[in-house]
Amino acid sequence: MKLEFFIAKRILFDKTAKHAFTRPIINIAVWGIALGVLIMIMAVSMTKGFQKEIKGKIVGFASDIQITKTGIDESYESTPFPFDSSFYEGLSLSDSISHVQIFATKAGIIKTRKSSHGTILKGTSTDYNWDFFRQNLIEGEVIQFDSLSISKDAIISKKIADKLDLKLGDQFRVFFVTQRKNTDGQMYYRQKKNSFYVKGIYQTGLAEEFDDKIIFCDIKRIRRLNKWTQDQIGGYEVFLSHESNGLDLFNQRSGYAYYQGLENQIREQYYLETTFLDVRSIYTRYAQFISWIDYMDMHIGIILLIILIVSIVNMSSALLIIILEKTQMIGILKSLGAENFSIRKIFLFKSAFLIGKGILIGNLIAIVICSIQLFFEPISLDPDVYYVSGVPLDVNPAYWLSLNVLTILVCVFVLIIPSVVISRISPIKAIKFD
Repeated sequence: MKLEFFIAKRILFDKTAKHAFTRPIINIAVWGIALGVLIMIMAVSMTKGFQKEIKGKIVGFASDIQITKTGIDESYESTPFPFDSSFYEGLSLSDSISHVQIFATKAGIIKTRKSSHGTILKGTSTDYNWDFFRQNLIEGEVIQFDSLSISKDAIISKKIADKLDLKLGDQFRVFFVTQRKNTDGQMYYRQKKNSFYVKGIYQTGLAEEFDDKIIFCDIKRIRRLNKWTQDQIGGYEVFLSHESNGLDLFNQRSGYAYYQGLENQIREQYYLETTFLDVRSIYTRYAQFISWIDYMDMHIGIILLIILIVSIVNMSSALLIIILEKTQMIGILKSLGAENFSIRKIFLFKSAFLIGKGILIGNLIAIVICSIQLFFEPISLDPDVYYVSGVPLDVNPAYWLSLNVLTILVCVFVLIIPSVVISRISPIKAIKFD
């Protein structure tokens, strides 16, 4: 065992040190480190959890990549094009893609006896993946499609249901404006209405973006309203295999680059088969919204910097007081021939132990708090304001390990500066110090 570590260990576990005047100060420093680590872990876990939850909802609702003929214009009307089975199968067989589904959209107005509300009907088919909506359904069930008949069921949001006073099984009407040509070739507009029954009610928390607008129905209803053929669709929705690509697709830099590369690949590979192909990822369709979410990373950086500075000042003050308490010991060691660097290592070992103790306490408290929130969710939020009903946490071991290592390295490295005081202590004066 090295001499410096041996002496540091004896100082740390000296029973008489419990009554030293520096003990309360050292305890404050340790708990300061614990509190700092706790705040950093909770800040990172909550922010990353919030980012992951919101982006997961965007992907679950609107897919990773949307492929349309010319995109959806300001009226939210899909431009029809024929379903291409080879294109569909080619996407489905890709290793980076987990699921492909067809869709179509049409704008309309819901009218009830009490009120009216603008909406967007999103037509889906038998290939639609309802996993996300099963998790977000608060009442009812998903639509069961029949390959022959046209379903009259619809899934609406809780926000729309509350506004129009609709409940499960209720019937409501949606009015549409369709464009037609007369015998002279001139365009004219015609109003149509369709009746639907509430099959399910969902709530994602993304009110303005989705909940306030989207109603799900059978794609065959939209085909019939628009006079489309049975093989015409509004577009494809593509879901990526987030686990298999080895990238954090919810990270702004790596995710955006990956999406852009996949967009270009799909355009180049399938452009000849599907003309006027428009490929758009969530980073293209919801650029401002996702940029706002990713902007939170800067807030995390500021919080971590402030906490690290406070922890450094806290431990530096504690180290100076420890050195002051052990001035006589420093003088004796110097008189016995110990070098300044060797003595400094003794106090750095002791400081590292105290920092590690504080980090351990902070981690244990963080584990308890995160476990309580994850399993019991005592802290709830207003989904209309925060987009989530409870505080989301991303308990990623990599984040925790990085924060712990960063705290230890930065604090121990910076503590080398106050330990320089040891080199200025004279052995004769130190031995006489009282």
